[in-house]
Amino acid sequence: MSSGQQIGDHNQRSDVTQRFFSDDTRSDSGYGSVSDESVEQNAPVQIFPGIAEASDSERRQWSSHVHQLHYNQNRVALGRSINNTIDLLKEFKKKNASWPAHYPQVVKAEPTPLQRTQSASTDDLEKDADRPTPIRRAATSLDTETVETPLKATEPRLVTPQIAQEFNVLKLDLKLGALSPSELVHSLEKSSVASLLDGKISQSIKHLQAIRERIEDTSSKVLVTGDLNAGKSTFCNALLRKKVLPEDQQPCTSIFCEVLDCRENGGIEEVHAVHFDVKYNRDDETTYDVYKLAELENIVVENDRYPQVKVYVEDVRAIDQSLLRNGVVDIALIDAPGLNLDSIKTTSIFARQEEIDVVVFVVSAENHFTLSAKEFIWNAAHEKAYIFIVVNRFDNIRDKARCKRMILEQVQKLSPRTYDDAEDLVHFVSSNAVIEGQDKNKVREFETLEQSLRSFVLEKRARSKLAPAKTYLLNLLGDIETLASSNQAQISADLDRINAQLAELTPIFEEALAASTKVTDDVDRQIEDTTAYIYRHTRKELNSTIAHMDDAPSVKYTGIFDAYNYAEQTRQAMLNIIHEKVVTCEDYARDKTIHGVSGIKQLGLLHLGGDYIEKIFRADLMFSRRKDALVRTIKTDIDVLDFFDFDKQEKVAGLGMSFTVVATLGGKFLGFGSWVDGVWKTTEFLGSRNTKNLIIPVAVIAGVMGAYFLFADIPNAVPRKLAKKIRVELAAMDYVHGNSERISKEVMKVLKVPADDLRSGFQRVVEKRGREKDELMKKGAESEVALKYFGNLLRRSEAVCKGVERLDLENVGLEVQ
Repeated sequence: MSSGQQIGDHNQRSDVTQRFFSDDTRSDSGYGSVSDESVEQNAPVQIFPGIAEASDSERRQWSSHVHQLHYNQNRVALGRSINNTIDLLKEFKKKNASWPAHYPQVVKAEPTPLQRTQSASTDDLEKDADRPTPIRRAATSLDTETVETPLKATEPRLVTPQIAQEFNVLKLDLKLGALSPSELVHSLEKSSVASLLDGKISQSIKHLQAIRERIEDTSSKVLVTGDLNAGKSTFCNALLRKKVLPEDQQPCTSIFCEVLDCRENGGIEEVHAVHFDVKYNRDDETTYDVYKLAELENIVVENDRYPQVKVYVEDVRAIDQSLLRNGVVDIALIDAPGLNLDSIKTTSIFARQEEIDVVVFVVSAENHFTLSAKEFIWNAAHEKAYIFIVVNRFDNIRDKARCKRMILEQVQKLSPRTYDDAEDLVHFVSSNAVIEGQDKNKVREFETLEQSLRSFVLEKRARSKLAPAKTYLLNLLGDIETLASSNQAQISADLDRINAQLAELTPIFEEALAASTKVTDDVDRQIEDTTAYIYRHTRKELNSTIAHMDDAPSVKYTGIFDAYNYAEQTRQAMLNIIHEKVVTCEDYARDKTIHGVSGIKQLGLLHLGGDYIEKIFRADLMFSRRKDALVRTIKTDIDVLDFFDFDKQEKVAGLGMSFTVVATLGGKFLGFGSWVDGVWKTTEFLGSRNTKNLIIPVAVIAGVMGAYFLFADIPNAVPRKLAKKIRVELAAMDYVHGNSERISKEVMKVLKVPADDLRSGFQRVVEKRGREKDELMKKGAESEVALKYFGNLLRRSEAVCKGVERLDLENVGLEVQ
């Protein structure tokens, strides 16, 4: 039956059904059951008048209408939920790029080993005893109750609020050394974790799109898989009631063989071997090579030319017996290579699960479930809560009851939902005896399996085709809710921390800003005061020195014949006194500078601490100039007048004293009381002639005595005269002001270096605190946006999840009377 015919039949059935069923009936589940609120439990439902007189065929047809109606309702609802989930994931992926999501750590639980049995056939279980229990899915209508025992664990660097169970779909499963996947994930950088999560989100979007296509597809794909040499091809041949696929004691199926009804190929039985890296199109013969059915064995055994083959066969049995030609939906029966054939093909089988509606897992009754089988079923449990299990070669087992018990115990741990419905989903058969048909009991057992499989694939399509999509959606939405809630908690904690840091940083920032202004102003004022003080001190000291530089000459006078050398040495000594005073003032200014620099550094360390960069100060480099600079600058010439100081009153007084001495001696000699009286009386006594003769000797004596006093005053006259000339020259060149300003400017220049460092340190601290404050405010704003986003994500995912949970895919069909 083609897809177009099915759709047309479905539309006709829907129109008929809607004319006969009430609104309450149309709200039934995918199995056609009604809710307890609409119909009293165990009470028959009257579909429409006259239904009691309808034939069994009509009643089955009407029941089929009900199933199809509610199947379509659930399919549309699931498709809508898938679209909403894809939108959520796309938005989440975009958000994860700008705001890397926190990935929570899973609290480790005590490992729970699988139950060991007393048979040697369970050695693989004993080896796997330390493996944790299968991954638990999010709480849904299809899940069993889980009990987790959280343990205290050290929280790694990137860990956010812990969760009690592993992720189902968005699990970042990495393996390296002794680290567990969760520990390994949380040892990575946040950007790396976000990148891994981004890949998982993209993978989930792709898988959802494949699921959406699968539930929209009116056909059903049945994957027959299992361990190597478990009898998968034999089982498929038993379903077809003829040998189509090759069988052997050795593994013979190395590629995927998809068995289809030949009516889809114009009624022609043949094999289409699909080329590598092309999409199969039956109408395009360039995508495949055509072979006869007899050549199938040569193609599938040790094949490396084709990845898969399409096998079109004819099943002449009635539609109520045939699986391929069932009159309801198109069926594709896919025979897969053995799981443990090689890693590449095993990976391919895992990857094809997203295309599959029903998984038929064939397990050997002799080997039970191997490690690869468990891994496959655990992985399939993320999506398919129900797996159709075929225990093949059951006729080779002697203690059949014990074998059934052991296998069912393993099924209970691997797929709990399958175990709950084991009567319909777990079958113990011998496929090799079906085609021969000699053992009627084995044939009847296989026919029971076949009817259960038909019911699971055809009548319970909501369970076989829609339930996997529902399970995957619930698992994925549960992971999204976990991520959203954990990120909400983490962001809330981050916001509290950011607000606390802002509350702590804001006064520090304001204090640093105020301290910067106050301290730098104080330092500038201190520098100005220190500079002014140094200027005044230097000016006072130099003025005092220049004013008194001739008070105590240090040069020894050796006589009139060394008078010029004395004058030169005296000039040099005076200049040296001035120079030494300048050096003394520089040393004083240096000490004050050292004290000032030390004070500024102490302020820097007090207010800036480790943020203050202390530079080395070398005070010896201050005032670095030649010591003979002043001698080379002052050019005082020495002349004869520098040896005699006629301008001073004491010099005149000395000359008058000599005349007084002569007059006194003369007065005593002549006996007169005064010089004038003596001269008059002496003139009268001696007469004018004799008096004239005495004037010349007296004048000579007076001149000699005056000259003596002039030459005797040279040691005092030279310093005074030279000091006077030096003062005039120093005043002309503004020597005192120049040196005072030079020294004070040098002090200011040196003090400004640590002051500028202090100012730069304050600026760095203020800018640093400002950047920290701005960054915290930015993070706070971004966290507010992220908190709002994850809150909306949580609400939206919960809403979608509740809508999926409301889909009732488990109830049986209506009881029509």
